[in-house]
Amino acid sequence: MKLNKVEKIILVVILLGLILVGGAFMFVVPSFNQIGKNGEVLLKNQQEKAELDDRLARLNTIDADIETEKNSAKKAEGGFYPDLTTYEASELAMAYLKSAKLEAHEIDISQLATKDLSLEYFIPAEVKYDLKESAAAAKSTNSDDVQLVEGEFMDGNKKYSISATSALNATIRDENGTEIDPAKYSDTMKKVYKAAVCKAVATGGMKETVAFIQATYTVKGEYQNYAKFIDHIYGLDRATMFTAVKYPATVTIKEDKDSENIYIGENGTIAQGSEANGKQTMVKPDTVIEEELTILFLCVEPMEGLKTLDADGTKVVVDQRPIIY
Repeated sequence: MKLNKVEKIILVVILLGLILVGGAFMFVVPSFNQIGKNGEVLLKNQQEKAELDDRLARLNTIDADIETEKNSAKKAEGGFYPDLTTYEASELAMAYLKSAKLEAHEIDISQLATKDLSLEYFIPAEVKYDLKESAAAAKSTNSDDVQLVEGEFMDGNKKYSISATSALNATIRDENGTEIDPAKYSDTMKKVYKAAVCKAVATGGMKETVAFIQATYTVKGEYQNYAKFIDHIYGLDRATMFTAVKYPATVTIKEDKDSENIYIGENGTIAQGSEANGKQTMVKPDTVIEEELTILFLCVEPMEGLKTLDADGTKVVVDQRPIIY
């Protein structure tokens, strides 16, 4: 059978169409479908590359960051004692006492234990009464008064607001909402900032567990040295405190039989030496007193062990760990 020219052309066109359609189904469609999958793979690879870039960039600063955090930790550790043995705590307690020109003949030391530290924020209860309310109402009619709400405060004649959600997130803004640079804080702003941060930490229920060991002894010496000793302990750089403190106003007279000291009672009676024994007399700066004190040493074991601690000029060895057999 012979085909004419037109039929041959039609046949060729049909064959070409079949070839193109078949090629499309065999090559183009699968490749087109693969584009979507390759796009997803590309996006995933780009994300992984971005993460790797961040990690590589972090490698350039990680050593400096570690050193900064380490120095910060060391500074915080410097506010505590290392974990103390009973002997070390005894040595420290007696060294502080000796420096204060006080003495004690016995000392009881507890075993090392743990203690939760948390911040407390005191909010005084507002006292209300009619005259005060009337005065406040009269004052509020003054056009110069600025009404403040919670979180606002006055510094000079300008109003500011403070927002604190944590120890590391607190900002002060002016009336226009512009944040104030901490380097430009006034004394008033610094006080408000500290109070707001303390309140945020306290209400957030944050706490930290540390170790502690305590020493109890009856100290004897002049009242003036006793008072200075109390203040000195509370002012130490390392966390040291008393469970309770008593400041006596009077003492019971205890005199030797041959004492020549003269005592005058409230009714004008005069007694010499042991005649006044058992009566009370006012405490003076040089009056010798005896009081029981319990001193607490708060402890955090440092990253790098300490060999000694300075206790008012006395070097106390603090690496006397017990030998375990």
